[in-house]
Amino acid sequence: MKVAVLGASGLVGSHVRVALAERGHTPLGTTRAADAVGLAQLDMADDSRFEQLMSDFAPEAVVYAAGYTWADGCENDPERSRRENLEQPSRVAAWCARHGVRLAYCSSSYVFDGVEGNYAEDHLVSPINVYGRHKAAAESAVLSATAGEALILRLICVWGRELVGKNFAYQVRQAVREGRTMRLPSDQSGNPTWAGDIAAWTVALLEARERGLWHLAGPSPEILRPDWAREIARGLGVVVPEIVAVPTAELGQKAPRPLRAGMCTGKIQRFASRAVRTPSDLGDLLT
Repeated sequence: MKVAVLGASGLVGSHVRVALAERGHTPLGTTRAADAVGLAQLDMADDSRFEQLMSDFAPEAVVYAAGYTWADGCENDPERSRRENLEQPSRVAAWCARHGVRLAYCSSSYVFDGVEGNYAEDHLVSPINVYGRHKAAAESAVLSATAGEALILRLICVWGRELVGKNFAYQVRQAVREGRTMRLPSDQSGNPTWAGDIAAWTVALLEARERGLWHLAGPSPEILRPDWAREIARGLGVVVPEIVAVPTAELGQKAPRPLRAGMCTGKIQRFASRAVRTPSDLGDLLT
């Protein structure tokens, strides 16, 4: 199967690209950066470049792992968020529908308000920030454009090896190396999720020609951010950094956060049960 992975230099996209190759598929990875080794340069705002790449490669499926994922940045620049998190994936979905290409779109637990927690796929969305509103709108647009045939993959608290080394696991490791205290929210919980598990599930769903909403997440929807940091330190085999836990309201974050954002993973585990990796068995996953 030939699969275009849009945003293949990012955390999720890079793992999906590797997983596809390991399963014997042919991936084409794209990135906004012009100098990424082994990836095709593509600014998602450039429709003509996108169409030319897709015409040349002729994919059977597209994985949309691109976008502007910084919640506070989206709050400060809602127009950029709309362009990159709603308008661009909507155009890709329309292209896929016109050409009979399957689409897997990476969404987020931020489509929920974080009041109840442990959200299942059929829970009504209720986003509380700009990023979440645009992701929720994109889900609807993608499903509408593809007559419900697209995969919508909701993700949360993703960690693992990445080129820029900015996800939470790297932040903990850097704090340990610098002997720096971490000031973390005491009231935000969610499922820490290894990007490699997301990638394996994504490939399996594409191979099975599945569709609709799926929550791809680790097994612990209620783990708090300080406890996640401690698990990462144990997984790295290092001393746990000093942690100061404070309510989210005291952190001064621009975008409101869904506090209990964890998701129920029963559906994906029934489809393809995995002994998922947790931060406490990190090993060499960041090197």
